Amino acid sequence: MVPVIRVNNMYNNSSQKKPIWDNLVVVVESKEEKRALLIDELLGKDEYVIKSLGSNLEDVKGIAGGAILADGRVGLILDIHGVFEVANG
Repeated sequence: MVPVIRVNNMYNNSSQKKPIWDNLVVVVESKEEKRALLIDELLGKDEYVIKSLGSNLEDVKGIAGGAILADGRVGLILDIHGVFEVANG
């Protein structure tokens, strides 16, 4: 059994409440701890250069930085160990 983390609840982004069976689960590991992240969609796999989010957002636990996506939007890069810490309280 692997504990489930609802990522949208962690950052108060619960505007889209889908039934749990309409979401995807991705199992991640950090420092030999496994968790399952409940996500809305998986966009694919790609390589990005991670940029700092600046001093205003550097203390947000669970966010490692940002990256400019192919369509010009900024995507946040999760710090998995930080996500585990936020989920544990």
